[in-house]
Amino acid sequence: MSIVFSNVKGYGVLDYVAAWYLKAAQMIQGTDIKAAFVSTNSISQGEQVSLLWQELLKYNIKIHFAHRTFNWSNEARGKAAVHVVIIGFANFDTNKKLIYEYEDIKGEPHEILAKNINPYLVDAKDLIVANRSEPISNVPRMVWGNKPTDGGNFIFHSKEEKDEFLEKEPAAEKWIKEYLSGQDFIQGKKRWVYG
Repeated sequence: MSIVFSNVKGYGVLDYVAAWYLKAAQMIQGTDIKAAFVSTNSISQGEQVSLLWQELLKYNIKIHFAHRTFNWSNEARGKAAVHVVIIGFANFDTNKKLIYEYEDIKGEPHEILAKNINPYLVDAKDLIVANRSEPISNVPRMVWGNKPTDGGNFIFHSKEEKDEFLEKEPAAEKWIKEYLSGQDFIQGKKRWVYG
């Protein structure tokens, strides 16, 4: 990773497969070769997108097809299961771009014809949301985003816990809001915060 991404600040957050994407993008330059990789879905989400895809787009990479997140398990004992994507790309464009969408991540996909498939695997322009520490306009600098720093004391980890509290303090209901982290979203959990 340190060799392949030597010029990329923060490459340590990238999945190992990102190195294969960049090497493939470099090697297919000036050819009609297409490449595709099965990857953990994190390369098309969050902070990995800006780090990896800003580099890939320098090589004029165009995504030709993409399987959005689906569940993949291997044949090993214990059946490790991961959420993956498949991304097929080349350094030239094509008129027929396909997104394979999974209504059920363990089910079969349906095809969506796309004009462009961007690094987030949606039919949209190749825009990337990058991490930044300075505001884009003349406003005060933000120190923290959504970060509870109460030691978990104002978080209700279940509906039962929240309801039990509201039985004792019904007037507090207007102050209780749903609290959702990325992990909560992926695992279908619900939590609430008082504040």
